[in-house]
Amino acid sequence: MSSLKAVAINQSSHLHYNDHLVPIADVMGIPLLLIEDDSYDITKKFYPDALLEKIPFADFTPETLIQNYDVLFMSDLWDREVFHAKFDFLESKYKKTMRNVHVPHGFSDKGFYLRKAANEDITLVYGQNMMDLFKAENVLQNLNQYVIVGNYRYTYYKKHQEFFNSLVLKEVIHRFPKKQKVILYAPTWLDLEESTTFFDAYDQVIGKLPESFNLIVKLHPQLELDDTALYYQIIGKYKNKPNIQFLTDFPLVYPLLYYTDVYLGDMSSIGYDFLIFDRPMFFLNKFERNPKTDRRLLLANAGVSLSPKDYENLYPMIEANLEKESDSLKAIRKELYNYTFGEEKPFSQIKEEIWAACKTTNAS
Repeated sequence: MSSLKAVAINQSSHLHYNDHLVPIADVMGIPLLLIEDDSYDITKKFYPDALLEKIPFADFTPETLIQNYDVLFMSDLWDREVFHAKFDFLESKYKKTMRNVHVPHGFSDKGFYLRKAANEDITLVYGQNMMDLFKAENVLQNLNQYVIVGNYRYTYYKKHQEFFNSLVLKEVIHRFPKKQKVILYAPTWLDLEESTTFFDAYDQVIGKLPESFNLIVKLHPQLELDDTALYYQIIGKYKNKPNIQFLTDFPLVYPLLYYTDVYLGDMSSIGYDFLIFDRPMFFLNKFERNPKTDRRLLLANAGVSLSPKDYENLYPMIEANLEKESDSLKAIRKELYNYTFGEEKPFSQIKEEIWAACKTTNAS
C-alpha cells in the first residue's frame, strides 16, 4: 500500500475521458473526483462499481487538491512546468511536491497531441508504438517519467464484461428493429489537423446507408462545438431512420466494439481499440495520404483506406469485404495490436510501477 494519496480528476468534465479515468482509478484503487452533477450521474450509470466522489465547483481549487492529495491522474493535458508553477506556492506552504500522471484518452497518431504528452510530469504509455511516435516527433527526450501500462482498459472491460455488454444490448443493439450487421462509424473531432470526416462525408456514410446494415454513429463530444449548426442539421436529418443511432453522452467503447461487425473511422483512437476483435476496418482518408509511407496512417494498413473519390462506393466495398477478407489484413491487425499495446500486464504490476514513478524525487 502506497503512503501517497491519489485521485483521478476530470476537471474539464469531458464524459469520454471517464472511459479512461475509471479503469486507471480501478487499477490504482483510488476514487474519480467529478465536479458536475450531470457528469456524476451519467458516470454512475455506466460504471456503477466505480469509486466516485463529487465536489462542488467552488471547492475545486488547487489548495483543496494539495490539502487532500499527493498525486493527480488526469486525461487533460497539463505541461509539467505549468503544473508545478501552479502549485509552487502551495507546495512550499504544505511542504510537499504534487505529482501529475497523464492518462491518455486512447492511442493517438496525432502529432500535436504527442508533442504535448511528452511534456507531462508522468506519462502513461501504452506500448512501443507510442514510444516510437515520441521519437518520430522528436520529443522522446522531453519525457520526464513514463510507465508502460499496456491495454489496461481492455482488461478492465473483461473484468466487467457481463454488465457492460448487457447495458449496450439494452441501450443500443436491441433498439434496432432488425437484427443485421452493425457498422460503427466513429469520426474524430475537427482537431488542429482537421482530421474529422463527419462534416465532409456524412451524406455518403449516413445518407447512403443501405437498409441491410445497422449504423451506430459514435459522436466525439467536441464535434458539437466544431460546427454546431451543421452538427444538429445532420442529426436532425437522419435521426429518425430506424437503422441509424447517434450516440452522444455515451462513453463506453469496448462493449460497443464487441457488437460491431465493421469499423469505419478516420483518425479516432477507437480504431486501435478495435484491433483486438480482428474484424473488417475501413478508413476515410480525406487528405489522400499514403498509409504505407505516412507514419500517422499506420492504422489504415489494418483495413481498407478510402480516398474521397471512393466514398460513393463505400457500402459495395464493405459488402464485398464481408464476403471475403484478405488473410494478410488479419495478420497485420494482430501485429499492430501487439506493437501498440504489447502483452497484457497485471493490474498489480501497473499499480506498483506507477507508485514507484510517483515516489521518485528527480521530477523536473
